[in-house]
Amino acid sequence: MTYIIILLLVFFVCLSLIMLGSLWYMKVLLEKMLGSKLRDLETLTVTGSIPEAWTAKYDRQMIRYQERGKIKQVKRIQQTARKVYLNKIGKLAAHVRRTTLVESEEVRSHTLRILQRVEREWRDAVTYGSFS
Repeated sequence: MTYIIILLLVFFVCLSLIMLGSLWYMKVLLEKMLGSKLRDLETLTVTGSIPEAWTAKYDRQMIRYQERGKIKQVKRIQQTARKVYLNKIGKLAAHVRRTTLVESEEVRSHTLRILQRVEREWRDAVTYGSFS
């Protein structure tokens, strides 16, 4: 009889640990999938600038090549960064269009207008050669 009780107790402890692990994993996945998008979207709409999470990698590379005096590589990295930024802005706009997490259609259209303005600024930067 005590063997069955101990076995049940071990089963419930293991089941509880599995449930806690699953909850933690779901939290991590949601943060990765939605949290980063929402943070990036907030940065773009509030400040109108590219999120630091996007720029950090390219900034480090550009600084490294500028210190070495390799201007061609810096320009190449700038072009790559612009393409990546424009691609990510486009993906965020597509996310805003299809998500049900937006409060209303008015908020959706306002957010899309801001994203289009930021995207247009970066496309003009590509056209005219400035990098900010």
